[in-house]
Amino acid sequence: MKPPHYELFAEAGPLVFLSGQLAVQGDGKLVEGGVAAQTSQVLANIEAVLAKLDLKRTDVIKTTVWLKPGAEFAAFNDVYAEFFGDHRPARSTVYSELMLPAASIEIEAIALRRS
Repeated sequence: MKPPHYELFAEAGPLVFLSGQLAVQGDGKLVEGGVAAQTSQVLANIEAVLAKLDLKRTDVIKTTVWLKPGAEFAAFNDVYAEFFGDHRPARSTVYSELMLPAASIEIEAIALRRS
């Protein structure tokens, strides 16, 4: 099977669009332990991409979240709220089947480069 056909991010003016991130660790394996553990890894992956672009989590202006049906929303939301703290990006959250059957969550983000 070919690897997925996409880039980690795309820039359009001051906007940076991050592709959807899964809870994949550096070794390529999906984190186990439910939606809270997977949310933590997804957000760490987003932060790593942002750091490569000299951006921070406070530069994120919008996220889209896909939760696997049955994933506990409250557990996801607690980890998400802790990650962003007082910063509250706009967000859409839906239940959806994901491409990796063991994945509980996928998050994409839009960040704004402030000049």
